[in-house]
Amino acid sequence: MMKEQAPTGISRRSFLTGAALAGVTVAATGLGACAPGKTPASDASEVGFGTGGGTSTGGTGKPGFLSAPAPIDEGDVEQVIECDVCVVGLGLAGVCAARAAAEEGARVVALEKGSDLGFRSGEFGTFGSERIHKKLGIPLPGTQEAVNELMKVMGNRPNALLLNHWIANSGKDLDWYIQDVDYELLENDHQNPKGEKEMTILPERFPVNNNYDWRTENYPCFPGMVHLLPDHGPALRATFAAAQKLGAEAYFNTRGTQLVLSGDRVAGVYAVDAKGSVIRVNAAKAVVLTCGDMSSDREMLEYYCPQALSYAPFFSTVDNEGKPVNTGDGHKMALWAGAVMEEGPYAPMTHSLGTNSIGIDPFLMVNINGVRFANEDVGAQELQNQIKRQPGQNTWQIFDSRWPEQLAAMPQCFGGVTHFVPDEHYEEYEHIINHFAGGYASPRYFQDEIDSGAIIEATSIDDLAAKTKLPVEALKKTIARYNELAEKGIDEDFCKVATRLFPVDKAPFYAVNFGDSGMLVVIGGIDVDEGLHALGPEKKVIEGLFVAGNTQGGRFLVDYPVTVAGASHSMAMSFGRLAGRNAARGV
Repeated sequence: MMKEQAPTGISRRSFLTGAALAGVTVAATGLGACAPGKTPASDASEVGFGTGGGTSTGGTGKPGFLSAPAPIDEGDVEQVIECDVCVVGLGLAGVCAARAAAEEGARVVALEKGSDLGFRSGEFGTFGSERIHKKLGIPLPGTQEAVNELMKVMGNRPNALLLNHWIANSGKDLDWYIQDVDYELLENDHQNPKGEKEMTILPERFPVNNNYDWRTENYPCFPGMVHLLPDHGPALRATFAAAQKLGAEAYFNTRGTQLVLSGDRVAGVYAVDAKGSVIRVNAAKAVVLTCGDMSSDREMLEYYCPQALSYAPFFSTVDNEGKPVNTGDGHKMALWAGAVMEEGPYAPMTHSLGTNSIGIDPFLMVNINGVRFANEDVGAQELQNQIKRQPGQNTWQIFDSRWPEQLAAMPQCFGGVTHFVPDEHYEEYEHIINHFAGGYASPRYFQDEIDSGAIIEATSIDDLAAKTKLPVEALKKTIARYNELAEKGIDEDFCKVATRLFPVDKAPFYAVNFGDSGMLVVIGGIDVDEGLHALGPEKKVIEGLFVAGNTQGGRFLVDYPVTVAGASHSMAMSFGRLAGRNAARGV
């Protein structure tokens, strides 16, 4: 049975203040400078990597995890469990798969190597929810607008048919996911919740600013995203409880280790419980792998995504031994059964979100040499990509005292701040002001961030340079050039739109530090078809094996797009539900 207490949700604020600092530590230890395959093993504990059960290459050039372990001796099996569908991993995708399969009448057994359900935060990028979008009248882009923009951002590499399914079903899937929760739906993004319900649903950036047209943005963010607060734990628990009511059984502290094969067909899962006992789960219809990503397995990152090694993985859920759970277990089991990984490059999820008061608004940004280095008007992921390439992975956002009047011109995007709330209206907007990167700022919160040191205040550019340790002459030269371009109304250096090109010339002056980021997940997985069947060489279906969530391929490649904020959660929900349904139906 599920335990009453769920894992603590992780906010973007804790990601920035915790994992981002860890990311700086990674760089300081030299991890980012090491060549793939030559990272010192002693550094693993410093950045939170698990061992992942990998072995050395033995001089062959082939990583150990690609070699299947010795088959399980049936004489070692202490318990045999029969079911129709076995779900391995009880995060968002796994819980949705378990319920969907149970709703189809399947006998479901779910395995989870952690002590409880795994989740964090609560942002969902969804379209067409009857309970939210249609009820509130939230305008949405055309579905193909969203898919085309996502494909463009990701180099046209994902499976567009999978994205089509998600876009078309995410709204109804979200309605299904929240149907058993006692929630309060806010009518707009700035309404203060009454706090009487188990969960609050916040429609992010609604109503949309009149001056924001996603069709004209270089890096658009689509409206219609929703945030489940304080996180999506209540919905996850309710969905899991619904699966249990339909007969689904769950075994926690139980790690899937290998798939049971009957010829070329997957027929079940071998697992090990907390006592070390070997269990075989026979799945008459199918196995669904929803085991999360590989961000805590150093060997897999070295092989598949070496650029991710310079980021500290940040996921709080651990197994019964206190080790990270996201060690690519599902990927490995599928590979050993004949499946293949999708073609890369894989996408580390890293964001820079700035302070609550200013977010990632495209004010002037300089590196530690005091030099402007790029167009600042980009998304949170794209901004971090540039910061990562600057000296010391360290930059500064610079603006002046007229920031309150400039917010309205800023992009209404993931991490952007576009509304100024005078202190006399603070209580009216208190919830959204304190919702990190929610888009609203106030003088009171701004002063709090000055007092905490998150925002540096200075009376002159010389003073600002001294406090930020930026070279004063270089900074003055950069600001003079930037002010010249603002006066012309043309960014001749990086082509930022004129409506967001503001001079920095009226004291007091301000600076916000943007350092290296932590890493939420590395997205790259097993190749699947549109039905979420695992695929082998030549796109051959591995019978009896389905994959969803961060173990699944086809969703995100090259970069994680913030075009649809919360797309990862939303896809895990939709594809988990689809995988469970298809597994139960045997299609």
